[in-house]
Amino acid sequence: MRFLQILYFCLASTIFASTLHSAFVGGNFEDRPIADIVFEGLDRVQEQRVHNIIQSAVGETYDPEVVQKDVHTLTHLGEFKYISADVVLQSDGTVELIYTFREQKIITQVSVAGNSLITDGELISVTPIMKGLGIDQDAIDRGKRSIMDLYKEKGNYLVEVISEITEYGKDVDEFTGQRIDESIVLVYKIMEGPRVRVKGLSFYGNHSFSSKELSSEIDTNVSVPFFRRGELNEQVLAADVASLKRFYINRGFRDIRVAYTDPLSPNDKEASVVFLIEEGPQYTVGGIVAQFESIGGLEPVFTVEQIQGLIKIHVGDVYRQTDVNAAVIAINEAYGVLGRIINIEAKQQAIKKARQAMFGGGPALELDATNAIPYHAEPDATIDILFAITEGMPTQVGIVEIKGNSVTQDKVIRGRIGLKPGYPFDVAEANRSKDRLMKTGLFNDVRMTIQPRDDKRPNQRDLLVEVDESQTGSLNFGVMAGSDSGLIGNISLTQRNFDFMDWPESWQEFWQRKAFIGAGQQFSLAFQPGDQAFNYSMALTDPRFLDTDYSLGGTAGWRMQQYEDYTQDTFYSSATVGRRFGDIWHGSLSIAADRVKLTDFDNSVPLEIFNDAGPSNLNSIGMSVSRTTLKPFARPTEGSRMSMNLNQYGMLAGDYTFTKMFISTTSYFAVDRDFLNRNTTLRLDTRIGHIFGGSAPTFEKFYLGGRSFRGFDFHSIAPLGTPRVAGGDPFIPVGGSWELFLGAQYEFPLVDRIVSMVAFCDSGTVTNSPGFDEYRVSVGAGLRLHIPQLGQAPLAFDFGFPVVKQATDKKKLFSFSVQLPF
Repeated sequence: MRFLQILYFCLASTIFASTLHSAFVGGNFEDRPIADIVFEGLDRVQEQRVHNIIQSAVGETYDPEVVQKDVHTLTHLGEFKYISADVVLQSDGTVELIYTFREQKIITQVSVAGNSLITDGELISVTPIMKGLGIDQDAIDRGKRSIMDLYKEKGNYLVEVISEITEYGKDVDEFTGQRIDESIVLVYKIMEGPRVRVKGLSFYGNHSFSSKELSSEIDTNVSVPFFRRGELNEQVLAADVASLKRFYINRGFRDIRVAYTDPLSPNDKEASVVFLIEEGPQYTVGGIVAQFESIGGLEPVFTVEQIQGLIKIHVGDVYRQTDVNAAVIAINEAYGVLGRIINIEAKQQAIKKARQAMFGGGPALELDATNAIPYHAEPDATIDILFAITEGMPTQVGIVEIKGNSVTQDKVIRGRIGLKPGYPFDVAEANRSKDRLMKTGLFNDVRMTIQPRDDKRPNQRDLLVEVDESQTGSLNFGVMAGSDSGLIGNISLTQRNFDFMDWPESWQEFWQRKAFIGAGQQFSLAFQPGDQAFNYSMALTDPRFLDTDYSLGGTAGWRMQQYEDYTQDTFYSSATVGRRFGDIWHGSLSIAADRVKLTDFDNSVPLEIFNDAGPSNLNSIGMSVSRTTLKPFARPTEGSRMSMNLNQYGMLAGDYTFTKMFISTTSYFAVDRDFLNRNTTLRLDTRIGHIFGGSAPTFEKFYLGGRSFRGFDFHSIAPLGTPRVAGGDPFIPVGGSWELFLGAQYEFPLVDRIVSMVAFCDSGTVTNSPGFDEYRVSVGAGLRLHIPQLGQAPLAFDFGFPVVKQATDKKKLFSFSVQLPF
């Protein structure tokens, strides 16, 4: 009995003690005053810093939820490995909070060892670990993988990286007596291994597509000495597998399987990559069905037959996912024109009647050249496509909200959005509006998001437009050189988002680029001195003048051109009003006033040029129409550009009266695409010019030669002048009233996407009357260097050889044009 009494007393004491010292027990201590807060285990972290972070305080009532939040906040500092909070009841009814800490060890140094191919700084920069952070094994492992990925990108396929943490304990310096804190050093030890080059690349099992076609879908390249490194990269190989799968799936091979063999050679320095392919059957479209569901009980807008007419998929076609995606877009756009926003889902049901299981127990894949015979998929593998369409109510545009434009004014963006409040909500127009905004060059990205339906406005949907603004202003220094123009320096200031009305309120605002910006206007100021040509110009254009579809622009400047026998000085100015008609056509009207003076004549100058010495005033009214469908705009491979210009001189007074007409077209055709996905293009040029209705001065007439007609000297193709003095040169061109040029250029890649070669044929004539008299033809070849850092225009170097010429023509073998920014 005595034993049982002692046992009960011990149990009761234990239970009572646990209520006095408990972690986050809130039932008994909640709302009691906090008498004291104690921190245990702090060493490196100061107590005051913890006091400043936690919300619990002496004198406040105890709240377990607040204490839990304090622990959560302190944990996320990264300074502590473990935190606990205990509460102890005091004799006077108050409580004492005790926070117990175990501090995280802090990395004091991060270094790498064993690297010779990549610098320490470059390696450390790809790791998420840095000095002053706590030890996080997951982050350390991520850093190790990042270092390995960087090496593999450079061809070190066999790289190995291990991480090593060395701890130096606390101590006292024996000389100074000062305390030395604990230090943690993280070292990534690297075994770089040899660089692995791809020496062979092949495909096995590709019965339906050639190896050349498949090579254009992958990024792994064969090494070519001095031109292409061809490094083996495991991540690129994995991406290539995914790319090949997409290629096959998009062509009806839904059961495609792709893998690659272990590519390393015995010496671990070379690799021969073989992609193993099991194609499976090629599926065709077995049937097309449209299923409608209308909100509000309305009749379907379209019939099944009309839906089938909108899309380009037909029963029996090879099943392609891109065709299905295009069909979904076409159906959406058809509903969008009527202001209907729909939900559409394209469902596919595969019906395979193949006579043989391709993968479950089928023949094993073996590297046997005898299997490389024409292969025809089973004809009975079909897919039925169901377009499940949920038709919405007729919808109008609600609020158009714009975000992200901290610099660009709202009106600049809204003016290019074709959807206005109250308009039918046309989904296709939203996509076209995005393209218009991107073409301005003001934004890095534009996102259009249709907002969810608001029950208060069931027939309206809002549109959210989010923009990411780009850097639109630049001060450029560079040099241009050409066989026609000589050497020209370039100092220019450009701003594609200019605002003429935003004058600075202080010099500080001006230098911080907070003035003259935001209205979407285009401003440029150029100073271009050269050894043969000088140009100083200023231009300002508002693409949406007064927030309309009209543009207004003006240009003024001075240009000097030194020819072999004389110098031409021109002061020029013009004003232009233009308008876009849709997204392809553009028209404009302009007025121009030029003042031209010819000086520094040699005795050999023809009489016609000498008589135009001036100074001469040329005033003109012009009209132009252009149509552009180039894709892509920077380096086109398809599409065309056509322009027509008609200028009437003398209508606004001036020293000359005549009409000048000029028509030009440039068309691009994608002829081929190689295994590196590089395009071979054919470019066709046509230029026709005619001056009539009066006599034009020599400096307004037509000339060909140099870069405009390769193989002939600059300005050398034109009718010849009359010698001014006895014994003068009778073979100096003075320009013609008729120009005809036809050219073809075939461009194909050589080295990556940087160096390409061209073969060309130029032909044409310049005479005083329309026709083909004195027609000339040249052929040749050249190089193009496409270097994005140097601008959109390539560096061009051409060798031209006249094959049809006149006896008085001046030939020029080599011509070039180079533009280099500093």
